[in-house]
Amino acid sequence: MSGELRELRFSNARGEELAGTFQAAPSTTLTPGVLLCQGLSGVRNLVLPEVAKALASIGIASLRFDYTGFGDSRGERGWIDPQSRVSDAELALAALASQPEVDVSRIGVYGHSYGGPIALVLASRQAQVRAFAAVSSPGSGTDMLRAARPAWEWVALKQRLVVERNRLDQGESPEVVPIDQIFPFSPQFAAGYARLKQSQGGTSALQGTEGLGKDAFYLASVDRIADVNLLPVAQGLTHCPSLFISGELDDTAPIETIQPIVDAIPGVKEWMVVAGADHNSLDSDPGLHTALASVTLWLQSHL
Repeated sequence: MSGELRELRFSNARGEELAGTFQAAPSTTLTPGVLLCQGLSGVRNLVLPEVAKALASIGIASLRFDYTGFGDSRGERGWIDPQSRVSDAELALAALASQPEVDVSRIGVYGHSYGGPIALVLASRQAQVRAFAAVSSPGSGTDMLRAARPAWEWVALKQRLVVERNRLDQGESPEVVPIDQIFPFSPQFAAGYARLKQSQGGTSALQGTEGLGKDAFYLASVDRIADVNLLPVAQGLTHCPSLFISGELDDTAPIETIQPIVDAIPGVKEWMVVAGADHNSLDSDPGLHTALASVTLWLQSHL
């Protein structure tokens, strides 16, 4: 069973309206609530509805939302800015906690793909978060960016960013580049994603639509992504049991990038590596629901 759907609107610090969808759990009593953080696509209508249904079926409400500048949310389009996304997630968490069906003493967060780092930072900042789960999460920003390209391309990108910073310092408009110049997806991932988007879409790539903030972004986003260091975040995560699920063959969020983060968490934790699975495998069935079976059990146990 799935509960009532409710469209929510709340504003960021600049007064820009953000869009969210609350899904209640069928219950006559207060239920736990989990905030769902999207991946690179930034929108609430991909994959996360399946996560919400799985949670509702075990009596957990959820809220999913579009980040600033994505989907139905207002704000400047073109930036991939993890710190802005964390700020959005904090506002969304408050909106979740304000729903009358939600027991504020039983709050959790979930991150899918690039939503994993967002959810992890949020969990570390908010003492009320009692459980964390992530599927296909990458690690720290620099590690994720470097893992996507050979060394010579990494060096060339760093040199290109020096030029871009100088341009921005001189007041010029930021350069717009295709998404694959920020995240060079493998041919295997691209092929798998092309199949996936015929049904519901994925979370680590975009929906195939065109334009700024959809398949093209500001090159300077790379600096904002690289600034995210999850090691100190993980080291402070003592209050929140944490579950990570990764695909053994994930070449979009390689397991080598998340392992140092999992190792650094001093509190209760579990890391499940799914044999033979890649990033696409955990975006859609049967891999998604296999992963969600573990996610729901974890959240149910700790909330």
